[in-house]
Amino acid sequence: MSTKLKLLTLPLLALFLFAQFAEATLVRSGGRGDASRNFSQAFYYVDNQYLNEVGIIESAFNFDAPFAANSILRAVGGGGRGLGSVPNDCINGYTQDDLDNLDQEISFLQDDFNDGLITEAEFDAAVAALEFAIYGEPCVWEFNQGDALSMFGFFSLYFDTPDISYDVNWLVDGVSLPGDINTAGDLVTPDGTIEEGWVTLNTPPTSAFAPGDYMAYVSVGLSAPNGRFFMTSNQPDYEIVFEEKCIEKPNPDFDPDAGNDPFIQVCGYTNVDRNDSEVNNPTMSFFSDGEILLILPAIDGPVTVNAPASIALFLAGVLTMGLRRQRKTQS
Repeated sequence: MSTKLKLLTLPLLALFLFAQFAEATLVRSGGRGDASRNFSQAFYYVDNQYLNEVGIIESAFNFDAPFAANSILRAVGGGGRGLGSVPNDCINGYTQDDLDNLDQEISFLQDDFNDGLITEAEFDAAVAALEFAIYGEPCVWEFNQGDALSMFGFFSLYFDTPDISYDVNWLVDGVSLPGDINTAGDLVTPDGTIEEGWVTLNTPPTSAFAPGDYMAYVSVGLSAPNGRFFMTSNQPDYEIVFEEKCIEKPNPDFDPDAGNDPFIQVCGYTNVDRNDSEVNNPTMSFFSDGEILLILPAIDGPVTVNAPASIALFLAGVLTMGLRRQRKTQS
């Protein structure tokens, strides 16, 4: 049976969506997100031939561009991890303003509850609706017991060079499963398009996981024996920039009779943080947030689900609107 990426939210809405999309191969929507931040991080890979003891040699730089001309660059915006155990389409972004507004709305509801204007059940339902509007519906990988676990997620730091190796591992309930990285170009599958450079997991059919809920994570480690990694960041209080540094080393051509200097100066560009300390060989290990993996009992035929009446969804929306209207009337 093919993989299904399902969406879970409020129990009532979850049943409705499950019924509507039970036969779909892949369903994506907004899901867990990260608060946006106004900064970016760039990761560079530079071949050894453009390096010296200090960092990147000056001749390798193109000063008309903000990075080394001979490096390969990948960037992650907004402080994001750059790695997810679901497709990008499942990640819903939200801002700090969204979170602040959410806190304010919940505070208003708390006042209404404390004043006896709404019940605890009404308070919980209204808070759940507000949180759903911000966070969206969590993404859920779904399989039947005995299925092959075919999963994929986005990876923003694929450099597309044979000089870099990728160690991809998926972790499900403490079980480590070897993964891979897609180097074959975009792959169109029944579950959606797997982009080049994304992480994948494809196991043989397995009954190793009993029916139930699990958390799935993915990690990627990068290594490059023929080069080095550098990074820059304009994150507030953690700015990292390229800066020229120089060191002295013994002159291999020193000859006291020739009168040349016993030491020579070697200069190169390396990463330094705002406190002027060097950032050598930044860690190139990345870890995703966890995503829900749901294992259903093994079945022989298609899933059959009974859906609640659509009017229930309408009433849930009316409840939330009524609560807000009631609070305004009391103020």
